Amino acid sequence: MQSDDQIVFDSARRFMQRGDFDAALRPLEALLAVHPEATALRWHRSRCLEKLGRRAEAIAELDQVIQRRPDYLPALLARMDLGDGDEAVPEDAGLFRRILALEPGHPRASYRLARALADDADAALPLLDRALAADPSQHDAWRLRADLRYRAAAQPGDAVPAATLVRDPLGIAYDRTLLEAALADYESAAAIEEDTRTDLRIAEIAQRLDRPAEALERYDAALRRLAGDDPARAHVQALRDRAEGGSAGEREHYARMIEASLGAANADRSLQEDWADAAMRSAADQIRKGADVPAALETFVSDSPDDMTVTYIARQIYNLAHEPPPGLEPAVPADFPAYQGRHADTVARAIEPLGYLPLADAEAKNLTVTLGQRVLIRLFTHPQFGAAAAFAMRPKWPGLLGYLVMLLSGKWRIQRMLECSARISDGCFLSTREAGPDPFDYGGAEHFRFETLPRGSGPAAVARRHAERVEDYLAAHPDCHVDVPASLDGVEGQWIESNQIKAEHRRSLDYVTDAELRGVLGKHYDRYAGKVRARLALMTAE
Repeated sequence: MQSDDQIVFDSARRFMQRGDFDAALRPLEALLAVHPEATALRWHRSRCLEKLGRRAEAIAELDQVIQRRPDYLPALLARMDLGDGDEAVPEDAGLFRRILALEPGHPRASYRLARALADDADAALPLLDRALAADPSQHDAWRLRADLRYRAAAQPGDAVPAATLVRDPLGIAYDRTLLEAALADYESAAAIEEDTRTDLRIAEIAQRLDRPAEALERYDAALRRLAGDDPARAHVQALRDRAEGGSAGEREHYARMIEASLGAANADRSLQEDWADAAMRSAADQIRKGADVPAALETFVSDSPDDMTVTYIARQIYNLAHEPPPGLEPAVPADFPAYQGRHADTVARAIEPLGYLPLADAEAKNLTVTLGQRVLIRLFTHPQFGAAAAFAMRPKWPGLLGYLVMLLSGKWRIQRMLECSARISDGCFLSTREAGPDPFDYGGAEHFRFETLPRGSGPAAVARRHAERVEDYLAAHPDCHVDVPASLDGVEGQWIESNQIKAEHRRSLDYVTDAELRGVLGKHYDRYAGKVRARLALMTAE
């Protein structure tokens, strides 16, 4: 005959078999009230609580079971499973070790112990190896092993041969062997379960290993999974766009970040800001050429005023052969310093009686970055003699190095210029202006003929002399004519073409002659010349 306790327990078991776990709790709890030390009753109650989603209570009950029966494997495994994924509860390495002592090589316990020991890769990796050998379907185990290998790849020891290192644009070195092993593990994880985080990590490593096609494939997979309004989508798309350019795309990304740090393009810069601009743009160029970010910044950015001066001088010489397209846009004189408008009006009064017609007031937007200040340019055209440009500026015209020359020579005044230019139909340019502070000579440039008048000659004298030169050239070349620009676009096109001619001439001279460098540096030649040439060589190296 069954005891009363057995009858009550049998009713609980029937409820559990039918899946009515709430009903099963009542007889179990009644029995526990009489037999609070009954481990089997607590085991069954923990199972019911788990099925009802009362996780915290189930864990507390299991802890009671394990306290009474430390080697009861089902309870240990159940406790492990209930604790999985709860980041608020530290991993219980002791629990996992007890499971493995009872069942060596248990795949889930091996993984969980490895996760608990993740800060110690030497201890965690063998456990992951055993976990995956026993059960290769564990997505989380593949990903954890990949994470540990990736972390180790970014910390190569001194014994790793330099030839097996891979460096990213930030200068971080990776052990190629470990990087490839991490990639294989991430790919195994992705084959089991689609996961955006894993796709992005695969793409990142593929880029490090210079496998752009694989990187793009993974970025595309992640983008397909992300909804159109997902906040992460723009970031992933930006990563994908960067990867499309391969290693050059990554370098371009960091170069642009450095250039963006320089701030607004139209802000008037101080001398110190000019130094910083020259240094940072030089560093960005080096990154584009393949240097890593820390090395490029270390090369050009310094706390030493002498070093920054040298970089600034070298950068201005470099700019002579790398001036950006001007980016001419219509301008309103009232938006510029009053002295610039006054100079434009003075030039107009002097040369309009000579047949020059006003074309436009403009600003060279792309050059504002190089100049460090906004400059009003008044453009004129002449039906026979081409175009003319009047501008006035503080002495910072980088193409002429006026700022630097006057800084070193002690001269400091606003530069007021009129430059007349004619593009001849045979491709030759004639350019005429007053002598400025710069010492650069273009007399040997092919298809470019440049003449300066003495200082103080005035706009009318410049325009008349330019007309004489054009007439003489056309008399010697009767089949030629002057191409007169009719718009800002036309002026911009001729400006770009003449700059290309001058740039080729600069490069043919190794950028600067010794006489020109003496003219720039004056009495500071011995102090700076060698350093400027060394810095210029870094900037111009391919």
